[in-house]
Amino acid sequence: MTRLLAAFYGDDFTGSTENLAQFSRHGLRGRLFFSSAGREAILDMAPELDVVGLAGTARGLAPGAMTVEVEPALAVIEALAPQLMQFKVCSTFDSSPTVGSIGHVMELARQRWPGCALPVLPATPAFGRFTAFSHLFTRYQGEICRLDQNPAMAYHPSTPMTEADLRRHLAAQTTIAPAAVTLLDYRQADGGWQALWSAIEAERFAVLDATDQAELQQAAELILRLADHRPTLAVAAQGLADAVGRAVTRDTMERPPLPTTYPGVARLLVLSGSCSPQTRAQLAHFESLGGGVLSLPPEEALRDAPGLARRLAGQVAAMFGEGRDVAVATTRSEADVIVDLSTERLATAVGEVFARLTRELRDAGDIQRVVFAGGDTSSHAMRQLGADALELAAFDEAQGGHLCRLVATDSPIDGLEVVLKGGQIGGEDLLARVKRGTSHPAP
Repeated sequence: MTRLLAAFYGDDFTGSTENLAQFSRHGLRGRLFFSSAGREAILDMAPELDVVGLAGTARGLAPGAMTVEVEPALAVIEALAPQLMQFKVCSTFDSSPTVGSIGHVMELARQRWPGCALPVLPATPAFGRFTAFSHLFTRYQGEICRLDQNPAMAYHPSTPMTEADLRRHLAAQTTIAPAAVTLLDYRQADGGWQALWSAIEAERFAVLDATDQAELQQAAELILRLADHRPTLAVAAQGLADAVGRAVTRDTMERPPLPTTYPGVARLLVLSGSCSPQTRAQLAHFESLGGGVLSLPPEEALRDAPGLARRLAGQVAAMFGEGRDVAVATTRSEADVIVDLSTERLATAVGEVFARLTRELRDAGDIQRVVFAGGDTSSHAMRQLGADALELAAFDEAQGGHLCRLVATDSPIDGLEVVLKGGQIGGEDLLARVKRGTSHPAP
């Protein structure tokens, strides 16, 4: 491809990694950068890539801080001049007028590109995310439920989701008027094009439905067509990346796919700042197999992050010496959840502990692979590690997870394997699977 296909800003690191992975699954070449500050280096590398991602922290920020975080990223994306621009958001759209406001980023885009198209595509059927008549549905414990009836989202500690209609949800965050492209519009002779174009001509954002892969594909191809007519910032989860990857590689020569297996490692470190019930179940399973779980008190991280990291490093090294895998977690039960955990100050402090701990153990030669769980704390940890970017190494289709390698010139961190896990991602045995690898079946 002579022109960069896509450039995206992701509102957290775990989601950004997932988004890049969906492009990469189809043989597209991509790299995820940890900051937009290295603008010239990013522009220099872009001609060798199909997709450029910028991993961010906007999901846990107030609107003023979001402006400082997002505007430089939008400037880099503009300079890259891709065919398609994307603001990658979580597939559960967790946000509010005061934390991680998706509407605020939409307004920043309109300020930079007056009249730009703002299609909204949350659906990711492969991950249990479905949209019908602008209402978002999720799979929870084997059942399909409306977003505001999913306990993990309805009672989210920082952004509780009380509205499943994304037109109404986003209307609380922006003055840009809403519109919808529905399942019924796809049945029209034009496949929904007129409904989408009319919404964009009226300068509305448009929520596109999709309940299966075919509808997702149709929505993505409408967005690609839209991007040929005017600047387009797609506000979308990773389903868009998968569908766009399918569309643009459908008629091209076969590209080498992303590997679907990877080997195991001698020891595994898990660093969890996630509050989700799914992550807590994974930690419990990890412990049942003999893994050690250490507590990271968030209040202590705020008081003395360097001291806490040193203490934990000693404890982790001792447990490694006993032949045990180790997890360090902020939350083990509902009682441990701190409502403000996703606020920037606390997430930054926990992220600093994780980064210092990782560097110290890597310098000592103790770790080859680390799992980071939780979008906000993972985002801050990645930025403080000292790496420049990451690349995809393998895709674990059974768990919906990805193994990545860090890129860090002249640093021991270079080549460190990481799995960035969102709170809702993976089955109960995910951590054990990351340890043993996917090249061989479970014992």
